[in-house]
Amino acid sequence: MGEKEKKYDKEYAHSMVRRFLPLAIVAIVAAVGIIIFYFCVKRYDGLKAGMDVLIAAFMPIIMGLAMAFLMNPMMLFAEKRLLKIFMKKSKKPERTAKNVRLVSTLFSLVVLWGIIVVFLVAVLPELYNTVWYLANHITEQIYGVLDWANEITGGRYEEAILGAKNDEKIAYGIQTAVDFIRNYLDLEDQDKLIKIATSVGYGVGKFLVNIIIGIFVSVYILLEKEKFKGQVKKIIYGACPAKIGNVVMEVLRKTNSIFYGFIIGKIIDSFIIGIICYVVMMIIDMPYPMLTSVIIGVTNIIPVFGPYIGAVPTVIIIFLTDPRMGIYFLIFVLILQQLDGNLIGPKILGDSTGISSFWVVLAIVVGGSLFGFLGMLLGVPTVAVIYYICGRISKYLLRKRNLPEDTGEYIEMDYVDEKSNTIVLKDPEKVAARQQEKTPKFLKKKEK
Repeated sequence: MGEKEKKYDKEYAHSMVRRFLPLAIVAIVAAVGIIIFYFCVKRYDGLKAGMDVLIAAFMPIIMGLAMAFLMNPMMLFAEKRLLKIFMKKSKKPERTAKNVRLVSTLFSLVVLWGIIVVFLVAVLPELYNTVWYLANHITEQIYGVLDWANEITGGRYEEAILGAKNDEKIAYGIQTAVDFIRNYLDLEDQDKLIKIATSVGYGVGKFLVNIIIGIFVSVYILLEKEKFKGQVKKIIYGACPAKIGNVVMEVLRKTNSIFYGFIIGKIIDSFIIGIICYVVMMIIDMPYPMLTSVIIGVTNIIPVFGPYIGAVPTVIIIFLTDPRMGIYFLIFVLILQQLDGNLIGPKILGDSTGISSFWVVLAIVVGGSLFGFLGMLLGVPTVAVIYYICGRISKYLLRKRNLPEDTGEYIEMDYVDEKSNTIVLKDPEKVAARQQEKTPKFLKKKEK
């Protein structure tokens, strides 16, 4: 074999390696991903138990991070204004800046917990009284609803609904349900009562300890947040080339923007909805305004399904007390949710996630099934970040191949011509006609 042939064979081998290496890497990564996914599904219970232990151990830190996340906007607001006042006369700018940061952090902490305490003081007593009243008068309320149905149907509701000519079956059914609840709770059993009290006391004590530690963690995070940011950047740029490090930093900034925009916006939106609900219920004189407004406001944090999740129990509670008011409240909730979905929510949230309704529903369903309420809340911004990363990767790969990045270019695509590296459409005439229909009339006149 001559020198030229050997050289040709080496070049051909190198070209084949360059051609098939990316495919091999993708195949290996996909295989590893499938194996990991299978293992997670197969060992889900064990993984979940391990995750629960890990989360319980890190719960004070998680609480501190959550509080710092909520306190940060208030801290920045106070710090900006205090720096303008004190920096003019300061002889030691660094010390002044540290003192201002400390004061601003404590201010945000007081505001956050002031809001929480005022809310609990205003809401908890009424919630307790409402739940206690409902629990002790459930039988009378059910009979009240049946009497209302009897009045509406002219005495025919028993035959139409239950096929009974008297209310013996109704009374028996109600009494059976009430007895079941009482026997299930069985608060007269001293041992069971002691176990419940011990469990509740331990849970409350642990929660309070976690909250106290979380408060200190949140203060430390806000006082040293620039240092923590610098350490993260140092690790990223130390582990990655500058080009990759820049991409990682851009993704982290986008992640922060998505989470802040969505979570803070959702909290403000839900608070406004709860206030509107309470004010309207007080004006119309509906029963249980505080309880229903809290439920509507809290469940509204969950996108898409939250309003309906909150509407079901609140409508039932009001309907049991006053069936006519229950119907009015159902109509009001539907109007309120339309107002929130079409006016209030978009104004506050805007397009903070940048994903379509399908991905929102997917995030809520999967997140809720895996992680409950927090999964429903955090699933949407998490999927939005994943969607953004996938979009960045796909655009980068398309740009390398000199292919268009706009999704609209691929809707009517049939295939990509290998020689010219251009998109070939399924029906070019049909696409042109469709584009012509979308073109505004004044542009058509100019083209003519």
